[in-house]
Amino acid sequence: MTNMKKRWLCIIPVLCWTPKVFADYKNDIGYGDLQSLLGAGTPSGAGVNVIQAEASTVLNTDGNFPIYAPDPNHAQFADDTFLFPGTASTSPSSHATGVGALFYGSNAMAHGIDTITSYEVNDWISSLYNPNGTVAQPVNGSRIANHSWVGTGNTPTDTGNILRLVDRQVQLNEFIQVVGVANGTSNNPLLGSAYNVIAVGRTDGNQDKGSDAVDSVYVAGRTRPDLVAPETTTSAATPLVSAAAALLVETGHNAAATLSNGSTGITGVGTVYNAERSETVKAALMAGADRATDNSSTTANITDYRRNGHASDNGLDDRFGAGQLNILHSYQIIAGGEQDSLEDGGSGLIGTSGFDYDAAFGGRQNSNNIATYTFDATETLNFTASLVWNLGVSNNSNLTTTLYNLDLELFDVTTQSTAASSAGTLDNTENLWLTLTMGHSYELLVKSAESSNFSWDYSLAWYMGAQAAPVPLPAAFYLFASGLAGLGFTARRKKPDGSNIIPLSSTGR
Repeated sequence: MTNMKKRWLCIIPVLCWTPKVFADYKNDIGYGDLQSLLGAGTPSGAGVNVIQAEASTVLNTDGNFPIYAPDPNHAQFADDTFLFPGTASTSPSSHATGVGALFYGSNAMAHGIDTITSYEVNDWISSLYNPNGTVAQPVNGSRIANHSWVGTGNTPTDTGNILRLVDRQVQLNEFIQVVGVANGTSNNPLLGSAYNVIAVGRTDGNQDKGSDAVDSVYVAGRTRPDLVAPETTTSAATPLVSAAAALLVETGHNAAATLSNGSTGITGVGTVYNAERSETVKAALMAGADRATDNSSTTANITDYRRNGHASDNGLDDRFGAGQLNILHSYQIIAGGEQDSLEDGGSGLIGTSGFDYDAAFGGRQNSNNIATYTFDATETLNFTASLVWNLGVSNNSNLTTTLYNLDLELFDVTTQSTAASSAGTLDNTENLWLTLTMGHSYELLVKSAESSNFSWDYSLAWYMGAQAAPVPLPAAFYLFASGLAGLGFTARRKKPDGSNIIPLSSTGR
């Protein structure tokens, strides 16, 4: 990896933004309802340190390279502290400024974030590993990184190694990586083809779909994105999910043992409770997502989830993943608290929303290879559940990977039949979405699908409720302009789908 040349194609257009955009999308993704519920107690991302990694908007052959950082003097960032541990940006990037405004700006959901580490992509990749090949500590205790860029390594080996480094950071440091997928059909595996990231698309479903083939581990055909947000570019959709993740991390961390039955210590970060782990946050975002929408900020809506050949083997839709971000539902999942399975000493009885983190599952070392969660449907409700576990990557220069196979099932005890199941073999999530029958008793089951015993961890999140559409507001549409003219790009072409492809070349240090 040292002194390795890498080449990226950044196909997410530079965006512009206006404060009016913020009010519209917030209602569509449940933030207005969250504020109505919590009032002054609404989480804001306070205390959550983050990273914003951006590709330079000019090539490394350009004398102005690199231009990648948000403008720290912008009014949206008046109370924020920016740290630049890598190569200095020669001037602010309008793309990075727009992404930052949606992630942690004064009008964003996570406006309480006040410490941002800004990286050019090459420097960020270099920060992921120590000289001896082991995982590096998250810089400045960061918990979330936003990646509104896509690309590929100089060779398939380079690409595979970068994906392994990213997945290892998530696994070992609970360092949540929120990544955008390309705005159109693309063969750019970085970073959407990683397993442990949260891959984000758009509610219109017209972004790139599915993972790209890299090697025997990072194969084609896995479901990407994981969820979507109501924006016209994935550059803008991604920081909405990053902001939502920050609200969940703050909630889980501040509640400490009130919501979590355990924790771990991360060097350079501190205590991470089960409610704020990478798997838990990802599962809560996916289980809380809306499978049907009635948006006011865009004409795009999800109306045919998993229909017309779009159902994936792991219970998702190949266009929308788990559906559209709903921060209210995801917050309710975390606020529902950790609820242990019957096999782990709990009652096994779960509430209408909540999560469980199992640190040792799979049958080895006295761990259980089935986990049981029971409940009764006292009324007709929609039920969603997401099971998430990480790809394991060895903490050495070999970067050896381990991916276990888990299944998720909802068993109808009343009829003694399986109500729904998710048993994909390629992905590291399983998902359920169905309507419960009033008066029936159910068992939600996590099962090992491996032929031999193992010991691994997972997070399970669930939500039961009516599918309430947001109240429509007067339509207002604010399209992001490409704004590329005059920025000095030396190589640019226009795809048939209208997205801008900008070759970005640079050398890692």
